[in-house]
Amino acid sequence: MDAQQTQPSDGFYNFLAWLEVNKRKVMLWAAAAVVVVLVAVVVISYQAQKERRASEALSNVRAPSTAANAPSAGVAADGYLKVAKEHAGTQAGARALLLGAAAKFQDGAYADAQKYYEQFMRDYPDSRWVPQAYFGHASSLDAQGKAADSTKQFEELRRRYPNDPVIDETKLALARLYETQNRPADAYKLYDELVKANQFSGLGSEAGLRQTELVEKHPELAPTNQPPAMNALPMMSLTNMMPHATNRTATNRIQIRPMTNTTQRPNTNTTATQTQVVPVPVKLPTDAPAAAKQ
Repeated sequence: MDAQQTQPSDGFYNFLAWLEVNKRKVMLWAAAAVVVVLVAVVVISYQAQKERRASEALSNVRAPSTAANAPSAGVAADGYLKVAKEHAGTQAGARALLLGAAAKFQDGAYADAQKYYEQFMRDYPDSRWVPQAYFGHASSLDAQGKAADSTKQFEELRRRYPNDPVIDETKLALARLYETQNRPADAYKLYDELVKANQFSGLGSEAGLRQTELVEKHPELAPTNQPPAMNALPMMSLTNMMPHATNRTATNRIQIRPMTNTTQRPNTNTTATQTQVVPVPVKLPTDAPAAAKQ
């Protein structure tokens, strides 16, 4: 019993002896730990203030609108891009860059939009909004008549982000491109996927209508066990009842709504009276800048 009682005492005294010998090192370690904690606090506080300033700057930019007293898309784009440059590296700066690219697209400056979407993907590769930038980039290429490059970009988007909410719009745009490239079977497959996955939505209705038109041009694509038009009939009957596809956005996104959701330009592969519809990449993140103030 006496031996057991002396062991803790001996260990304690040994610790005191070690502490006496190494007290200088212990003091240095303690001071270093305090410095690390203080630096971490300062960095976190500075980053929070930086994000807050960026969010305030972004909230002060007026979004483009069709109202008479609202700024044009070009003016809004300049404001967004200024915030993106002055607050680079922040989440608000990333949002501003994406919004600026979308505003450039809405203003018809497709080459500039392409450039800023590329900048976003380069500067913010880990952002949750990268799929939106991919979609905008592919749409910008399409709007410039670069169908092959646009198709490649849309296909890359499908491969990398198969579960992102923007994939349905990607399939619709890609199917349209397949039609112009004489790939009706590939287009039909995508339309069919959209109809089955979106039976009660505006996007599913649009896909059903396009699928019906495609089958009329290529009857060999029609299923052998039912009339060609049956796939789209349920969607056609609901067209006037369902909300437009642009109302299907997820709750974590915001939109810059253009005056129309499509941009038309002549299609050199068809007759002079036909037009080619170009998707407008307006689906953007919804973390409202004002929310960062809270």
